[in-house]
Amino acid sequence: MGDGNWWVALVTGATALGASWITTRGNARSVRVEAEVNAHADHIAEARNRRRDAYRDLSTAVHALSEVFWKMEVVDLSQTRAERVELIDQMHVASRRCVSEVTRTSRDVCLEGPAAAAKAAGELGRRAVDTHLLLIGLHDGTEETRSAYDDAYRGFTEQHVHFLDVARSALEVS
Repeated sequence: MGDGNWWVALVTGATALGASWITTRGNARSVRVEAEVNAHADHIAEARNRRRDAYRDLSTAVHALSEVFWKMEVVDLSQTRAERVELIDQMHVASRRCVSEVTRTSRDVCLEGPAAAAKAAGELGRRAVDTHLLLIGLHDGTEETRSAYDDAYRGFTEQHVHFLDVARSALEVS
């Protein structure tokens, strides 16, 4: 009988060791999978935050440039040609600085993506430059090219709205 108990104890001990080894291995795998999932989630959150910041920076730069372009309404209300020329000269200086910021931030969005947002940002940057160049061509706001400037400004603002729609879609959490 002593020999039978010894075998039972040996088998029981071996079973306990085997179960412990399997449990430890399963726990280690579970911890590794959880760490991978958390790292992936952190990476996704970080990328989303970078995108959101890039989109916000571009929108802020576009807003600042829009404020410069919008001043054409003030030019239209000016009483004298000298006032119009002075205001447009101020707009030239301000728009040069602002269009540079729009260009820089649109490139940041192009780097962060996704492709639809990058494309919309690139188009927005192009329209900013085009509108700026038309503004530079104006001296007092009454030239024949004024209607081209007005059309470009409308297209610029419409593209900004389009970019915001694309950016919002890119940031939606599904």
